[in-house]
Parts: sequence; structure tokens; C-alpha cells
Amino acid sequence: MVGHSRSLRSAWEALVLIAAAFLVFWLVLDIGLLSDDHVAVWRTGVHGTAWRTAIFRPLADLSIQAGHFVHGPSAFGFRCVNVAAHGISAWLVLLIVRQWCRYMPPGQVIWTSWVAAALFVIYPFHLEPVIWIVGREAAFGTLFTLLALVILGSGFSSAARVVGMSLAYSLGALCYETAFLLPLMVLPLAWRYKALQWPAPGHLFIALAVATVLHFLLRIPFRGDLVNSYGTTFLSHDLSIYLLNIPKVIGRLFLPPEADPMVMVGAFIALLPGVLVGMVFLRRRMALEVGSPHLFPALLWCIMVACLMPVVGGVSTRTSESDRFLYMPSVFLVILVALGLSLLPRPRIMRIAAILLSVVSAAFLLLGQRNWRVASQLTSEVVRGLPAPPDQGRLFVHDLPDAYAGAYVFRHGWPEAMLLAGRDTARIVIVPTEGTQPIAVTSQDEEIHLVVEQEELRFERSVTMNAGPEHTH
Repeated sequence: MVGHSRSLRSAWEALVLIAAAFLVFWLVLDIGLLSDDHVAVWRTGVHGTAWRTAIFRPLADLSIQAGHFVHGPSAFGFRCVNVAAHGISAWLVLLIVRQWCRYMPPGQVIWTSWVAAALFVIYPFHLEPVIWIVGREAAFGTLFTLLALVILGSGFSSAARVVGMSLAYSLGALCYETAFLLPLMVLPLAWRYKALQWPAPGHLFIALAVATVLHFLLRIPFRGDLVNSYGTTFLSHDLSIYLLNIPKVIGRLFLPPEADPMVMVGAFIALLPGVLVGMVFLRRRMALEVGSPHLFPALLWCIMVACLMPVVGGVSTRTSESDRFLYMPSVFLVILVALGLSLLPRPRIMRIAAILLSVVSAAFLLLGQRNWRVASQLTSEVVRGLPAPPDQGRLFVHDLPDAYAGAYVFRHGWPEAMLLAGRDTARIVIVPTEGTQPIAVTSQDEEIHLVVEQEELRFERSVTMNAGPEHTH
């Protein structure tokens, strides 16, 4: 009966957190497809093929294909899956806190787990995996990684936990490359942090090694190679680039993007002493009160390993671009922050601090969501406002808006967006630009110039009158 009661309580907690995720992201559920979303839905949904050939993420592709089968090209349906996955990940965060902090007083563990899960739901700097439909790849990869950690700390037999962990790891690797960070997290913790009561490190090593080898062997019949050409581009930079990315990643874990780089640098310099003092405080308090001196190093290790992806891939300090790389690091960051709040000297101070932090996070979250709404509006205006090609010519389009504050507009996917809208693209030509100036087009055809100006889209139409053959300057 005790096990049944726990399962029932856990199921209700999962439903509550999924509902909370939908409540938090309600304002962006109705926005349309964005950039690569059009490509993925058109190729994978409509045609049933992988939407990219340079990347091996078949499980994410299958989810888009299944979504298109159920609800068609509806962005609302696809985004609901993303938000539900976000809520499930928050529930897994809750379970991880309870497993890793089992030596704390029960009431403190419950409070800490809920605060961590709530902070993860409203964490404002990882919106890409939730709002951007294609960003589900990062969300799914993190979800299965968290599931693997939960399985390791579950009450099943040692053999069942090893097998379950390796299966979750394999599924995550079929969604996104962040899952490959799991062995780097798990093996040192299994060897050093005995209080987690995980299976023997040797058994975990064998299971993870076998799963990794099988994954890369599976690539050969489907892709013909072992490594994605897309991923290798991130590993071709100088060491100095990766070193410079480290402070960027640390800053973006705590700070919103800022257009002025000097403001961002100043904020980072002001923030760093507080972060260091907070880490010293947490280390001492957790060693004395949590009952496990290895908990703080374990969480710090997980944050550092999870940050390998944003350090290698890079994150922008000016826009929200590549925030998907912060999705997994944010898991362990919110756990660490929740533990810090639980160790404050008085319950009233704990509650006030948690409320203030939640309000600030929610405010930044709404600002980030606004950027994605603007990007969606720009996308819709382009698709709806573009006129039909002239009867005896072609329509030339240039200066398509690329992004808005990091939220994608038409970095990719413009032809697919027109096809999904039922438009004929046979006589529509995208004209490339050189630098910031569009290439002039001289022909008997009509030219449409798209400009993003003060969050509004302005159409400039010009018709050239020469009757000579079309050519481009």
C-alpha cells in the first residue's frame, strides 16, 4: 500500500507540473511555425523523411512525423508536445532532488524538490527547447537524461536499473547529442558519491559503453558515417574560442541577453563575487546540514559537465539564440539554488526569497516569450502579405527578416512556409544579399523588399519597366 500511495502521489505531482508548464507558456501556445519548423513539418511531416541529412536525431524526427499524422501542420499541436515534455522534465527534477537529498529532513526535502521543479518550469533563459518546435530535440534529449538519473536512484533491482538507465540514455542519444554527456556525469558520481546508492560503477561503465557503441554502429546503415558533419563544425574552433565561451555561459545562466556587450560584461563582473560567495556558503551549509558532504560537489560536477555543450556550441550574450544549450545546465542550477534557499536560517526568509526569485524569473520569462511572439507575427505577415507573382514574370524577394532578438523568423524555411500556406513557389525567387545591402534586381518582374523596422514589417514594392532580359547586379 505504501508503494501504491507513493506512485499515486507521484502521478499527481507530474500532472500538476505539466499543468503548470501549460499555464506558464499559455501565451505562446498559439504562435505559428518559425524558421526551421517549416522545413521539419514539410519534409518530415508531409513527406515522411528526415528533415536534415547532416544530423542523426531520428526519434525527434519521428515525433514530428507522428504529430503531423495526428493533428496536421498545426503549430499548436506540436507546441503542446514541447510544453508537456517541459512539465515532465520538471517532474523528473523533483524526483532527482528527493533521491539525492534523501538524508535531509522529509519536510525540507519536499519543499526543496517543489521549489526546484517550479524554478525549472519558469527558468527564463532556455526558451528555445519549449517554444521553438524544432528545439524539442534538446528538450527530449534532456528529458531522457533525467529519466536515466531517476532510474538509477529508483527502488528497482541493480540489474533493472542498469538496463533501464542504458535504454533511457540510448533514447536520449537518438534525440539530441547532449545525452552523450550522461556517462561523464554518472561514472564519477557512481564512483565517488556512494550515498546515491547506485549500481556498481563497473556495471554502469559496461552498460554505457555498449549503448554508445551500438548507437554509433546504428548510424552507419542510416547515414553512412559515424559522426554528424553538423556536430564536427563545433569542434573546429581554436582553444581560445572555447575559453572565451566559459564566462559567456556562466553569465547567461544567471543573466538575460543584453544588446550592449559592455553592459553584459559589467553585469557579469558584478555578479561573479556573489556567485562565488554563494558557492562557499552552500558548500559549508550542505556539508553540515544536508548529511552528505558529497552533494554539493556532485551538483557542481553535473553543472560543469552539462555546460560543455554551451561552451562548445556557444551562446549569445546579445540575443536568446542558442538558449537550447542551457536547458540541461539549468536543471542542476535550479536544484542548487533550491537547496541554497532551503538552507537559509529562517522559514520566513526562505519563503520570501523563493517568491522574489520566482517573480523575477517570471518577469524575464514573459520578456523572452514576447520576443518569440514578435518573431511569429513577422513570419505570419511575410507569408500573408506577399503578393502573387505577376502573370508574365517572377517575384523576387530579398531582405527576409532573419530573427528578432534571437527568436527565429526566416533563417531557414521560407520556401517550405509558402508551400505549407498553399502558395506556389515556382515563380518566386529569393535574392541573396551582400552584407547589409540587398542586391538590386533589374528585370520586367516585380520586386518585393521586406524590411524589419521597429518590430513592424514594412513592404516596399517597386516595378521595373525595362523590357530587356532579366539580370541581377
